[in-house]
Amino acid sequence: MIHIILFGPPGCGKGTQARIVANKFGFIHLSTGILFRNHIKKETNLGILASHYINKGILVPDKITTDMLNLEMKKHFHVKGIVYDGYPRTRNQIFSLEKILDKFYLGRINIIFSFSFIRKKLLINRLLKRGKISNRDDDTDMITVQKRIEEYNKKTAFIWNSSKWEKNIVELNASYSIEKISFFIEKKIINNLL
Repeated sequence: MIHIILFGPPGCGKGTQARIVANKFGFIHLSTGILFRNHIKKETNLGILASHYINKGILVPDKITTDMLNLEMKKHFHVKGIVYDGYPRTRNQIFSLEKILDKFYLGRINIIFSFSFIRKKLLINRLLKRGKISNRDDDTDMITVQKRIEEYNKKTAFIWNSSKWEKNIVELNASYSIEKISFFIEKKIINNLL
């Protein structure tokens, strides 16, 4: 099984590319954002816990996030590949992911696409626009949006900075067009599969 991580700040285009990759290669798209929103909508215990953090624009604690993701992953042990969108967001979440992959002999993290070189102003505009279209509460309020970007910069931006992951990280310019980024990602995945 191939494991692809899309990594970058809120609004950088991870979700869009994750959907494209999943469709193109027949992989599963695992988005913590979508999982959280589904749990919140269904008012599960995990959803109620997560909503307290999401509404403030802060990261959901590792235990809640990992429990939710592990529940979801157990449904997909038979698939060709998984595209992770918005996970891992902390070093602890990386360890948790490696642990579950090891435990169930699911392979290893193959590629980490890092969405870089994108201005904060562009991220804010994208998020606010997305909030209007999709009615996502965490994208409609300017203060919450800025808080989410700050949280990313403080707690997530450097989690892969380790010699262990040097060979897995692929930097891409997140301000390029959707088509250009998609083409770049597709080429890298095909090379990795050969």
